[in-house]
Amino acid sequence: MHCTQHNEIGKFKNTFALDIYACIEMSKQSYFDIMMMPYKRFLDYLKWKSDLEEEKQKKFEEQSNSM
Repeated sequence: MHCTQHNEIGKFKNTFALDIYACIEMSKQSYFDIMMMPYKRFLDYLKWKSDLEEEKQKKFEEQSNSM
């Protein structure tokens, strides 16, 4: 295995682990429940939840600025 491939695998593992913990915090689900999710659904959920949080933040800022 080339060194760059090894580095990419390591980056993926680290990113995946952080995504799992982010999903646990955002969804209030257990580690086991998240590990049982299909990978595609896991990624879709993270994207959806991130987008939702961004929208909430924008609306909050808009309301704060209009006061």
